[in-house]
Amino acid sequence: MAGKVGFVSNVSVGQIGSVEHVVRPEHAADRFENAGVTVLATPVLCHWFESAAVRAIAQELEPGEASVGTRISIEHFKASPVGMRVRVESRVVAVDGRRITFEAQAIDETELVARSTHERFVVDLERFLAGVEVKSSHVP
Repeated sequence: MAGKVGFVSNVSVGQIGSVEHVVRPEHAADRFENAGVTVLATPVLCHWFESAAVRAIAQELEPGEASVGTRISIEHFKASPVGMRVRVESRVVAVDGRRITFEAQAIDETELVARSTHERFVVDLERFLAGVEVKSSHVP
């Protein structure tokens, strides 16, 4: 039966998750209606920041729990060309009840290209999906 998630006790400040990808053509900004801009797109970085955060805490969640993103702020200040490897690392910086805050950075083969702050909430997955199902009933 679905329950309410209380205080998240297994997640600790300092936990780190990471992802590493090679920038491919489908990751480029020109695939996001930005014609001619063939470098890593910010929406893709957003995805990678979230994935690294999920990895940082996934093993610490209780069975039936999941985390959902609620806030993200990205500074994307350097371009990474197609073919270049990018590593994203996300670190837990605060745990407040069910809210977990992360700081992250993306580094390509030559330099720091982006930073992010990100917030996720731990939810009871069954309860969360039940709410989504109710909302889905309003879709024609």
